[in-house]
Amino acid sequence: MNPGAGLIEAHLTLPPEAVPTFELMLSDLVVALTSMTYDDGATWTLEALLGPDGDREALADALVQAAEIAGIDLPPIEWRVLPDVDWVSETQKILSPLSIGRFWIHGPEAPETPPTAALTLEIEAGLAFGTGRHATTAGCVLALERLAKRRRFRRVIDVGAGSGILAMAARLLWVPPVLFSTDVDPVAVLTARENMRRNGLWNAARHRVADGVIEREVQAAAPFDLIIANILAVPLTKLARQICDVLAPGGVIILSGLLVSQEQLVLAAYRARGLHLADRIRRDGWATLVLAR
Repeated sequence: MNPGAGLIEAHLTLPPEAVPTFELMLSDLVVALTSMTYDDGATWTLEALLGPDGDREALADALVQAAEIAGIDLPPIEWRVLPDVDWVSETQKILSPLSIGRFWIHGPEAPETPPTAALTLEIEAGLAFGTGRHATTAGCVLALERLAKRRRFRRVIDVGAGSGILAMAARLLWVPPVLFSTDVDPVAVLTARENMRRNGLWNAARHRVADGVIEREVQAAAPFDLIIANILAVPLTKLARQICDVLAPGGVIILSGLLVSQEQLVLAAYRARGLHLADRIRRDGWATLVLAR
């Protein structure tokens, strides 16, 4: 980190129905994300703050992808360079420890002692999606905990792993002998590998660049008895066939990254392949679905 480096802010106006998609796509690429409306809710202002070590090109690409997924033309973006700040200090404020069930998730320099018997995870911020603060990640962690009370899993894959937080949570809960994490973004794959190392789990998982589960080693390791996919509603529906093809008989899938209003769209794609809804978690307008075969 460079404590004296300046920050960059992206400022744009969105229709209300597009705001959740933009929030999800940007939330872990930036250090702060604010959405607000000043009128009757017809338009919203989104402000995304990029840290000094952030990737402006990656943020610009994410904005384009968010617009495509939301089905809108990308609005004009106003880029602003903000005054220098003490970035180390600000990062620690943002990365205050977070409790989700038994898990205690913290940044590299957590100022607090974890609760007794907590399952601790150290996550580097701003590198890939998944610090635990978004409702979709939290919903997946809670779903994993619920499943851990009922059964064990031996072959697990985290699809669209981002920071690797969900693969690490699965490792702490079950110590599965086969554990994969995949992501279409090579930077995310490197981030997941580094976060595993930070948590003393260097050899606990195999990390692969892949669009879903179409990758040689992943296919060779299939079938999996637990598949986790925290992405977005449209990709989840498109990946339904390939995900279900590598699910073991009696296996479980955790799906998240979808709005509550998109539940039926996603459920239909997986019910058509013989799965049924076993559990559901809703947080802040977002849904996490647990499906079983």
